[in-house]
Amino acid sequence: MSSGSFWTSRLLVVCACALLVYSFVALDRDAAAAKKAHKTGVDGQESSPSPRLVFMVIDAFRLSFLTSPESPMKFTKSQISSGSAHLFDAYARMPTVTLPRITAYITGTLPSFGTILTNFATDEIKIDNWVSRLEGRGKRVHFFGDDTWIRLLPGKFEKSEGVTSFFVNDYTEVDRNVTRHLDSEFQNFPDALILHYLGLDHIGHSLGGNSPQIPKKLREMDGIIRKIYNFLAKSSSESFFIVCGDHGMTPAGSHGGASLEETRVPVVVWNIRGKRKKMGTPTPKIPPKIEQIDISSTIFDLFGMGIPSESYGISLAHLFRNETECLEKQHVHFKNILIEKKLSTPDICDGEVCDYSNVFIKNSLKKWFREVQEELIGTASELPESSVILCVCVLTAATILSCHLWLDRSSKLTAAIFLVNFISFASSLIEEEHEIWHYLGSTVVLAQLGLWIKERRWNKKQIISIIWLGLLHRVAFGYMQSGRRRWSMDQNLLPASQFSDLLDLDVMDLDTYFKENSVIAACICLVFWGMFAEEPGIHNHFMIILPVVSLSLRVFEFNDYNFLLLNIIRALTIPIAYFSGSTLHGFLLVIFSICPLSQLFLFLIIYRIGHLSAKLHLGDAENLILCMASFFYTGNSNSLSTLSLTPAYVGLLDYFPIIVGFQLILYTFAGPILFICGQ
Repeated sequence: MSSGSFWTSRLLVVCACALLVYSFVALDRDAAAAKKAHKTGVDGQESSPSPRLVFMVIDAFRLSFLTSPESPMKFTKSQISSGSAHLFDAYARMPTVTLPRITAYITGTLPSFGTILTNFATDEIKIDNWVSRLEGRGKRVHFFGDDTWIRLLPGKFEKSEGVTSFFVNDYTEVDRNVTRHLDSEFQNFPDALILHYLGLDHIGHSLGGNSPQIPKKLREMDGIIRKIYNFLAKSSSESFFIVCGDHGMTPAGSHGGASLEETRVPVVVWNIRGKRKKMGTPTPKIPPKIEQIDISSTIFDLFGMGIPSESYGISLAHLFRNETECLEKQHVHFKNILIEKKLSTPDICDGEVCDYSNVFIKNSLKKWFREVQEELIGTASELPESSVILCVCVLTAATILSCHLWLDRSSKLTAAIFLVNFISFASSLIEEEHEIWHYLGSTVVLAQLGLWIKERRWNKKQIISIIWLGLLHRVAFGYMQSGRRRWSMDQNLLPASQFSDLLDLDVMDLDTYFKENSVIAACICLVFWGMFAEEPGIHNHFMIILPVVSLSLRVFEFNDYNFLLLNIIRALTIPIAYFSGSTLHGFLLVIFSICPLSQLFLFLIIYRIGHLSAKLHLGDAENLILCMASFFYTGNSNSLSTLSLTPAYVGLLDYFPIIVGFQLILYTFAGPILFICGQ
């Protein structure tokens, strides 16, 4: 009965989690299926002649890459400062990954967090969008770049070629394969050309957000922008050229979170050879803020297409078209949505006819548009109450079925498990959870030492071991601290440091030091492993020698030899697991080999911490705390932006989804795996 209750409760927990995930994934699909393409205005009445469009996405193009004084994008900056182009500070809402951001740009809708899961398995989009609308009107739409677009919009492009967005080691050919089409496109230019460049994003994932390759890539993108602009400027046809980022990039080179570096992206718009309105004042130093979804409404408007009712964007067409007409269309569009959704926001012109030519009315409308948009965004991703209630009921049933199991646990372990769940009730605790486990890990060491001293049951070896455990715990938590949000923040936002950097950041930031001193890192790893090797022998030595050789081959870019060696290491997984009697031990070689050389010493420290905790016979609660802490040693957090993709592609010459997924999981959870193996 006890065993049946145990497995039933576990199954119910899995079912509740699956239901919650499905609710997020189904949120977008249900919204698309429930709505028909209600449009504001009359679709089909084009401006004559119809303008052409170039829509260029630079993946991971954060705002500071363009606006900082050190930005190498001189041509683009000169166009903005001269008033030839409009620069906007666009807000990329969570989740800051590619698929939902593309969806926002082409549909004007806000995808839910479920799109994080479908980002790796893109399905055809069902929501009304300007690409499908242009294709439906007989326009020639060409696309080159991230193949996510082709999977999202199958059959909508007259001509297309996709490049994979997941092989992050390639940041050169992936962009050349897009640019090489430009000359042929210039010979027979389509009505709409969409380009999506991935190289900048791949540099961030593989080399970091401060890599010297980033300025080179930005300079390359600036040259491409100049080339396209020069071609469009020679044409007598009106053209719109839009350059934008899908999401930003953290200093560590990743994305997925909610920091300013990830959520603020530039949108640059040119209206070439058209009746573009000159800006009455110089381009402001601080660009106006918009939502990414505003670009979709703008394109619908510029091409004379009715804006879908699903779109919550505010059209920027008034910068290029008759302002009075554009404001009226946007006003009618939002009024229809408010009526459809039965929202209580009062209409600014309720009960009377708006004088859209009145300056006061114009300014009031623009403020009202933003208020309505914020309310619509706030209600866009609300989960159905029925799903939430059902999840709570299932979890409650699982808790009741497993109540008797708590009687078999120690009070300390019960308190530790309660703490793990309690942390989830405050967003600040979730964001800085690593600090909590840092503190608790140190508390475990001090409490154990104090208990031994109080009860006078200690010996010299135990004291040495507990001191080693405390030192290694401190080194492990400071090892990756340069990637933490606190250290990457603007120093003006932080209080004055009470200690010199020599005693604060620099001493513990070993990851940065070892990146610049690879030989020293390799030597220290060999010495450290030799010092604490519990079972001397060929088998034990291979556990460190093979990874060091593999990592050295990566440092010196002998990729073909490293590819062969890593295949041998992967093949050794099963034999090692068999002879060691532990499945997890079979993965040790792979984990040591796919991590960056600068982090190998950290991984050996975690392995040693696990061994020391077993040697000291720490209790279940103490082991739980140290195991949880080990997850954060490697720089992980509860934000997607700390998820490193680089190790997933180590030892691969092409994209193999199964191996990539396997190595990504191993690296992400390397901390707990190493801690358990050490025991």
